[in-house]
Amino acid sequence: MADPDLCRNDLAPIFHMVSCFSGCTISAVWPQEGTARRFASDGSCCLSKELVQVACYRLFIPDILIEEERCLYLDCDTVICHPLTELYDTEMGNTSIAGVTDRLCLKEDQIRWMETESGIAPGCYINSGVMLMDLDRMRTSGNAKRALELAYHKPFPYMDQDVLNRIYQSEIMLLPKQYNVFPDDDPQDMKTLRMLLPESAELFSDEALTAPAIVHYIGKNKPWIRNDVHLAQYWREAETACKDLRGNL
Repeated sequence: MADPDLCRNDLAPIFHMVSCFSGCTISAVWPQEGTARRFASDGSCCLSKELVQVACYRLFIPDILIEEERCLYLDCDTVICHPLTELYDTEMGNTSIAGVTDRLCLKEDQIRWMETESGIAPGCYINSGVMLMDLDRMRTSGNAKRALELAYHKPFPYMDQDVLNRIYQSEIMLLPKQYNVFPDDDPQDMKTLRMLLPESAELFSDEALTAPAIVHYIGKNKPWIRNDVHLAQYWREAETACKDLRGNL
């Protein structure tokens, strides 16, 4: 979904990059006039008011991909290290969204918000940067519409992520950590999460940090901006592979 301020020429580098890969297409979708600037924000949000609007675009996915039963959403600051067929084919049962527990579950103030403000069980709050989404279920349940309405009328510190976890809290499936590894994750975090969710301890293996399927460069420090970012080697490998591919075309 493209920001209304962008035109097709602004997106030309992305279309050119996609042309380097076989079997890959990209479609730009512009929101209807007036819809993209409606999301509520205030001083509590972790992003600027303008970026809040962009972050919340993913709430439109069920309404945009109307012919799709499910989709795998990935933030643009991710690097895919292994095939994702197994992830995409995950049996979701009676859940609408599958994702990986977020680092915010390790912060006491956020844990209090989860429990007191939203009723979210400790450890069951997911990061919205990697999500397997049952679009049919999200639409038919009416929760896709409710998520948009909540985001329009109430600001949240972590924007769409807070909204999704609040609306779908009883319909969320936790995925193994390997599908969303952050640069600042460490074995102590995995130990804490295993203690927090003993019934799901197998999801938080130390091996996930050394053999990730998806690396997610959350935060302001990106490997294409700074060279000292942890796990930057995965980005450099992907960058080199892309250059080699373009050179062979």
